Amino acid sequence: MTESASGLGRALAAAFGPDFVVKHLSTDVVLRKLDPQLVREHFSWHDLNEILSRGRVEPAELKLCTGGRSLPEHEYTVMRAGHRVVDLAKTFSLMRNGASLVVDSLDRIHPAVRAATDDVMRMVGETASCNLFVTFDDAQAFASHFDEVDTFVLQVHGTKSWQVHGPSEEHPLPEYGDSDPARCPETVLFERTLEPGDVIHVPRGWWHTVRGGGESSLHLTFAFTRRTGYDWLRWVAYRALDNVDVRESLSRAGTPEEQRAQAERLVTAFVTEAKGLTLPDFFDAERRRSGGRDIAGLPWDVLRARPSAEAVVELATVLPPLLDVRGESVVLTAADREFVLPAVHRAACETLLRLRRAGIGELAERSGASEASVSALVSALLRVRLVTVTDRRAERTEGWRVS
Repeated sequence: MTESASGLGRALAAAFGPDFVVKHLSTDVVLRKLDPQLVREHFSWHDLNEILSRGRVEPAELKLCTGGRSLPEHEYTVMRAGHRVVDLAKTFSLMRNGASLVVDSLDRIHPAVRAATDDVMRMVGETASCNLFVTFDDAQAFASHFDEVDTFVLQVHGTKSWQVHGPSEEHPLPEYGDSDPARCPETVLFERTLEPGDVIHVPRGWWHTVRGGGESSLHLTFAFTRRTGYDWLRWVAYRALDNVDVRESLSRAGTPEEQRAQAERLVTAFVTEAKGLTLPDFFDAERRRSGGRDIAGLPWDVLRARPSAEAVVELATVLPPLLDVRGESVVLTAADREFVLPAVHRAACETLLRLRRAGIGELAERSGASEASVSALVSALLRVRLVTVTDRRAERTEGWRVS
């Protein structure tokens, strides 16, 4: 089991426990409590102000919402030097009049939130992102609705009033759905005013009604999309491309008999392929395809010198690469690529995959390898972008805490 990369990720995993994914994921509203100070250390008003002061948040997306709709971009932005940037005076005026600020994909621009989001991915085994919601007074960004994704909702500052009404009857387990507020059930299964440190899991397709709970509210929503039978079927169809019947051009001009015969051949090809596969096969293939975020690690990404014992190495992939021993070689598989290393590096590789992040000196000590050997290994992994390397003094920067 790979350790979490962030203090917030470790706290989430500990609070929900090892049985959560099996017993409660996507099926129950679950409330847990984290240390409010730990949460604030990972994201704060200071961090938000720094982001807004840039004027642009790409590749994240900023929007203002009120009354269940997103406001037109021109109402809170202005053109400067050929770019559309956030006009803070307009933005704050709209927020004083009830608009809520939303930053989608905050994990793309904030290191500590990114690390926690990656930990959520490792916790639930699914692709995740993190959105930020900022609300004042009793404002309501969206009317009663359900989401097409599962979520962890973490209250960071202030309070937020939550009602969860239960699963949608019209769109159970939705991929996409029309969450018309008029269809929201009147029943309330869960009701609470979330305070700093409170975190709830809201399953996909469950109706909820949310309002600001007081003077100010800032919360993070970690959203993750679970794999479904449709994802498995697409994978089976891709694998069936080895069959010539699947690659054959469709008989557009054929007779009805010829078209029926071709359709039967296709069904037979797909069913034959599917019968030879299992869900674990799919999960294993997905693990082999799994990569990571493309993170810069200068100066080590360019330096020819090998990292010293004081440097910190971290896996660049969200999930640890698969490790396989083949004769005198160790093979790491990630992002659909295989990386072959001498077997002498096996212990260091296994230790890195378990720890995820460690100083090179620590990695050498724990694996029983020499610092020179570990440094050589890290240099090789750095060139193929399986790891990033930073200086020890850069591990923590105020306002952007990771560990």
